[in-house]
Amino acid sequence: MENMLITGSGGFIGKNLKKHFEEKFNIFSPRSFEINFIDENAVENYFKDNNFDYIIHCASTGGARGIADRDTTVEDNIKMVENIFKFKNDRTKVILFGSGAMYGKSRSLNKVNEDDIGKFIPEDLYGKSKMLISELVKGRKDAVCLNIFACYGYDEKKSRFPTYAIIQNLNHLPIVINQNVVFDYLFIEDLFKIIDYFLIHQPQKNIINVTPQKSVKLSQIAEIVNEISDFKSEILFKTDVLGNEYTGDNSRLTAEFPDMKFTPLKEGLTRLFEYIKKNRQYE
Repeated sequence: MENMLITGSGGFIGKNLKKHFEEKFNIFSPRSFEINFIDENAVENYFKDNNFDYIIHCASTGGARGIADRDTTVEDNIKMVENIFKFKNDRTKVILFGSGAMYGKSRSLNKVNEDDIGKFIPEDLYGKSKMLISELVKGRKDAVCLNIFACYGYDEKKSRFPTYAIIQNLNHLPIVINQNVVFDYLFIEDLFKIIDYFLIHQPQKNIINVTPQKSVKLSQIAEIVNEISDFKSEILFKTDVLGNEYTGDNSRLTAEFPDMKFTPLKEGLTRLFEYIKKNRQYE
């Protein structure tokens, strides 16, 4: 069985990927208190002791909603990637994640495509770090950068909107929307399919937006939750002003992976609804 390193396995995506791959690979998933990937010596020693066929790099700093990025966010995120590339085996394939923030989320992002990266410098340090990392990755045959705009699924933070809306509904409470926004919400199981594909296939261009076919307003997610449930939550808005759109063009993804079938939003939300209900995560 081949060896796979997953960094950032304590986060939403890393935790789900660990579960997804645990029967397919020997999984190595050290937490940040076990190895600091910013520390060059620590990474060098870790890679000397362990041989990896694949690396999925989920670890990052910054980008948390409502929390200011640390002054070292850019340097830290870049250093982690540089260390991985420096000390891994030449044959080891790396998948890492970009973000819609790399396009500059202080403005409305309407189906932005990968050629737009770098044309607008993000104001936030996290977004800037992701933009600069894409430059490190661009053109490498041993790495693929998948740009996520929004992803939802099992065990995400309870404050993330799909889970929040479901929890409110299961508790027979109103769903409050601070500001309605159009997002590209990718179901976590679709991300699994995309990663599975690019572990095997080499894309023509290795910086790729991973967004679904259809964008959605937060209010539409709330309405779908009401359709799924026997209880109908009141949907409340703190403002009538629509926020900045946050969507990415997925034409590069669909050209590289033409057989990709996206999970319809209602189906994905139904699976998440049943998961939260079954595991009583709404209490």
